Amino acid sequence: MKVGFIGTGTMGQPMLANLVKKGFEVVAFDVVPGALDAAVRLGAGRAGSAGEAAANCDLVITMLPSSANVEAAYLGESGIIEKAPAGRLCVDMSTIDPGTSQRVAARLEERGIRFLDAPVSGGVGGATAGTLAIMVGGDAGDLEEARPALAAMGGNIIHVGAVGAGEVAKLCNNLISGSALIAVAEAFRIGEAFGVDPQILTNVIAKSSGGTWVMEHMHPVPGIVDSAASSRQYAPGFMTDLMAKDLALAVNAAREKRVPVAVAAAAQQLYRMASSHGLGREDFSAVYKFLKPSSDDAPV
Repeated sequence: MKVGFIGTGTMGQPMLANLVKKGFEVVAFDVVPGALDAAVRLGAGRAGSAGEAAANCDLVITMLPSSANVEAAYLGESGIIEKAPAGRLCVDMSTIDPGTSQRVAARLEERGIRFLDAPVSGGVGGATAGTLAIMVGGDAGDLEEARPALAAMGGNIIHVGAVGAGEVAKLCNNLISGSALIAVAEAFRIGEAFGVDPQILTNVIAKSSGGTWVMEHMHPVPGIVDSAASSRQYAPGFMTDLMAKDLALAVNAAREKRVPVAVAAAAQQLYRMASSHGLGREDFSAVYKFLKPSSDDAPV
């Protein structure tokens, strides 16, 4: 199977590398020349546009930063819709607005082009190891066609429902993980303010009702979990800016369906503030640094 891979940045590059390692022929495109050069060094062929990558393959995979990037790659000038033949299967693995996935799918369907949304969870570590969780929305038969390529990049492939359902599942997951990380960070800041050793506090919470996957694997306090980003100078992982983006998507999706959300909206604003204080490119657990106590001289 020859794969056209569009979007070879922080996540796309290790995902593409796993396809190459598993024997897939890959032709790549990225609007950033350096990212495309890196993909070529990994063994991919070079395409001059998203449309060119889609025209000369059996399966199209996109891994892009935003809804606007996805629309441009699929529907824009020299995009996939212009060059991909009828019957081509496209798999968008970006995390974007579910409505955008549905609109893109509908436009492609007019040309006989098939579409799955298949966002991922697991961060750069999971992308590198090939153990991503992949949440798929779209036709079950199309998923089976794409499964060999998806299995080269992920360890858990879950069919969620119709087009857009994969994005919904991803946003719900990140709403929980992003909000939970803030709760953990706040708790440990309070504990530290009262002089409680963070390792002892971790031991207590791990055996109590506050124990969470986020604390076990992504502890925001440096030195508690060796593999956590906090113990590696908050190297992402999953960047603060991306968590802010995903929570914004979750809040917008809730608004569209008239679902009231309070925690998600507050968490989104906190990550945005952390980003504005220079933490946007660090792992989202760096919000712990943003939550440092104010000076004793401060009025509150």
